[in-house]
Amino acid sequence: MTEPVRTLETLELVGGALCLDFVNTINSRLMPEHDYLVHYSDLAGWANKVGILSSAQANQLQKRAKQNISAAEKALKAAQRLRELLYRLFSTAAKGSAPSKKDLERFVPSYGEAISHGLFLKKEDHYTTTWKVDQAFEAVLWPIVHSAGELLLSEELGQVKECPGCGWLFLDTSKNQSRRWCSMNTCGARDKMRRYHKKQQAK
Repeated sequence: MTEPVRTLETLELVGGALCLDFVNTINSRLMPEHDYLVHYSDLAGWANKVGILSSAQANQLQKRAKQNISAAEKALKAAQRLRELLYRLFSTAAKGSAPSKKDLERFVPSYGEAISHGLFLKKEDHYTTTWKVDQAFEAVLWPIVHSAGELLLSEELGQVKECPGCGWLFLDTSKNQSRRWCSMNTCGARDKMRRYHKKQQAK
């Protein structure tokens, strides 16, 4: 069966948390073949897809990135490093282990920076955190870091799972914690097909 190519536009958001969807911007952790964030414009496009940036903000940052290639490339490299750090943190959690002290020490300053740039926005009877995400190339990372910090500090950390088919991370919010695959449209479907062929061969 030919493997369908995931594009940034059709990339499924199955993580259940912003930070996990960010980690899943590599097609597979087991056999990595495609990185969806090759250029800063990709990062801005993804940020628009998940609601961090509006279309206008994403377009503006993409235009600025073409005019400030060095700064945009620096921000992209920072995003890629953050993605790998978050993968290590949450992949370890998915295995039921504690994150390494070194990785936590790397994460804490980033979390502090994200919080320091945060603004409180009143919504009805409560406040939510927001950021001026179009003020700097790295600003799109602040909501992601904040999401990761909130997940690390919550009981939902125990719900993080890693797909055995591709290594994507997701929150298992099913009633009996029985979700296995990142998506039944991809890894789940492939497993179902493998089991079908195996059953046919056994006849």
